[in-house]
Amino acid sequence: AGCNQNEAPTVAPATATTPPTTVAQVTDTPTATSPAPVDSPTATALPTDTPVPDTATPTLPPTATFTPSPTYTPWPVPQVVRDVAVNLPAGFSFVTYAELYRPTAFAFDDSGRLFVASFDGTIHILLDNDQNGRADLDTIYYSGFSTPLGLAFRPGTHDLYVSDQGRITILKDADGDSVVDELVTLVQNLPYGRHQNDDLVFGPDGWLYIGVGSTCDACEEEDPRSATIMRIDPDTGMGAVYATGMRNPFGLAFDPASGALFATDNGRDDLGPDEPQEEFNHIRQGYDYGFPYCWDNMTEGGCENSSPAIGFFTAHSSANNVVFYEQTEFPPNFQGDAYVTIFGSWVVPDLPTGIMRVSLTPAGDSFTTQMAWFATWEGGMPLGLVVGPDGAMYVGDYINNRVYRISYGFP
Repeated sequence: AGCNQNEAPTVAPATATTPPTTVAQVTDTPTATSPAPVDSPTATALPTDTPVPDTATPTLPPTATFTPSPTYTPWPVPQVVRDVAVNLPAGFSFVTYAELYRPTAFAFDDSGRLFVASFDGTIHILLDNDQNGRADLDTIYYSGFSTPLGLAFRPGTHDLYVSDQGRITILKDADGDSVVDELVTLVQNLPYGRHQNDDLVFGPDGWLYIGVGSTCDACEEEDPRSATIMRIDPDTGMGAVYATGMRNPFGLAFDPASGALFATDNGRDDLGPDEPQEEFNHIRQGYDYGFPYCWDNMTEGGCENSSPAIGFFTAHSSANNVVFYEQTEFPPNFQGDAYVTIFGSWVVPDLPTGIMRVSLTPAGDSFTTQMAWFATWEGGMPLGLVVGPDGAMYVGDYINNRVYRISYGFP
């Protein structure tokens, strides 16, 4: 399972100054070039710094201190707008924010602009100038990537880090004028095949974390970086494997409350329709999560040393992007939880799709989870997911070419 897109996008690769070479480790030095001259971004109206040594230990605490959950006072149920047939808790609106070809990944910059990666290799900027809950301007920021699946802004900068096939690229816009000033190939020659490098996220320690999928359905990988989560120095591109045994760790997110890292993982396809289940994992440095031999928290056959998943999704349902909701616009009982896009399956058709809500409870040095549907809609394949500075949740429907906006109350 997993978001495996077998159709090859017909786009030219992004510009890089150094021709690809086969390397066993991440490239030593980033390569900088200037992009092709651009007079101004294309706007289209929409319809309706210090290198970190590889041996350094990240500053994530082994355990965290938690405060008891408060008792919530029910909020009044407001009027809502739903322009798609969707199942949502009472009081939530669900509207089409933009129509965009196969959206795959999202990131907001510090000014509140929404950057969206499309499967065709284009990075868009979406703006809602009249504040009506629907985008009215689509600016083409950059094009030429090959299957971009992850976007992340380096905190405090306009530097957009892009994860596309076998590579991490930085789009620099020093003055924030929506024109790329410089393109830097930070990392290249990452292994890819059946899967590729997926989502990427900056940790509270300043490192860049990225999921690297397996090159196969189920095999022993030749490249030690395959089927892992890697930790990358965002200045030099030097990196190291952080955790292993992850077949396709598509979504990564740090919990702001605990500082802990969590990731989804999609299991192998060759064991029939009912196993293995997709996983929600608490990621810790040096831990192995079982792929390719261990799944569903097996404890025999050499699996006793693999780290168990803390939550499960339906087998082959493709659990992908994950975000934590830390804004205050949703009612209090919806705050602080993780939300995961469930893409659906090419292997087992007709599985439910939508957004799952994952509630965490501390348990020793890890967590237990409770899973529940937050949103489902017929015929959708949700992939990208982000929470905006306005407190709304934005989700990309890959198959319907739409970006939806979920808010509490009237859009």
